[in-house]
Amino acid sequence: MCFSAQASFTAAAVLGVVGAATFAQKPAPRRIAFAAFPFLFALHQTIEGFVWLSIADGGPPQWLTALYLFFAQVFWPVFTPLSVLLMEEDWRRRIGLWILLAAGVVVSVTLAAVLVQNDYSVSVVEGSLQYATGHHFEDRLIGLYLLAVAAPLILSRYRYVMAFGAVVLAGSALTQLAFYYAAASVWCFFAAIGSVFVFLHVRRRARLRQIAG
Repeated sequence: MCFSAQASFTAAAVLGVVGAATFAQKPAPRRIAFAAFPFLFALHQTIEGFVWLSIADGGPPQWLTALYLFFAQVFWPVFTPLSVLLMEEDWRRRIGLWILLAAGVVVSVTLAAVLVQNDYSVSVVEGSLQYATGHHFEDRLIGLYLLAVAAPLILSRYRYVMAFGAVVLAGSALTQLAFYYAAASVWCFFAAIGSVFVFLHVRRRARLRQIAG
């Protein structure tokens, strides 16, 4: 998380519990990817916890920085629309989700190339971690990035998935307005908070399945 190693590890522990509770609901196979969000955010926060710890020792190694940024910039733009697409049955929404997945692939491939070709520095700026490189090409993709990670959730017909998307979108807007200098770190904090709606969605679908069956 964006404030300290302790905060990151605490967030990871809480998200791990949420993830365990989510999978305890025995999600249907097509919802397993979506149900994995809390566990994946827990892993992401754990990685940033180790980034924080390495700051005091002269800075994290490039592989650790790259691992964190892989999740933040490369993984989420593809995984988010794909996880919603796997759940969706309405063909009209599926068309939109395929388009958003294609946008996510463009973002992920581009940012993966940036990540491979450049070294990132990590520094503490106003209590948050700033990940920076020599150029800011990735900043030009911010609109397409937000489209890939927020729009699929909001496009869903499920209310808790839409609520998750609303948190992601609001968190992204707040990050750009107030924490632009540490966007990769702070945005993931808000998205991680929103993943509690993943548990609520999976639990609701499990209860409806029990009633129907």
